[in-house]
Amino acid sequence: MSLIRFRLDLAIPSEVFNAIPVARKLAFRNEVRALKSLAVKINEGKPNEEMTVVARYHICHHDTGELCEEESDI
Repeated sequence: MSLIRFRLDLAIPSEVFNAIPVARKLAFRNEVRALKSLAVKINEGKPNEEMTVVARYHICHHDTGELCEEESDI
């Protein structure tokens, strides 16, 4: 079976993210959750299994030299 695999790594400035309407942010989160519920692990149960059911976010402080905050599931 072929799989469609997505990888996203987006770093959005907090000022820009905070300007996005809450409804739009919630709609994006809900879509990610819906897609995550359909996702499967590649080669599940085999030695070369890949964890491909991951959707997480965190607040990054690299610009200030501080540590990133703990990741949270979407």
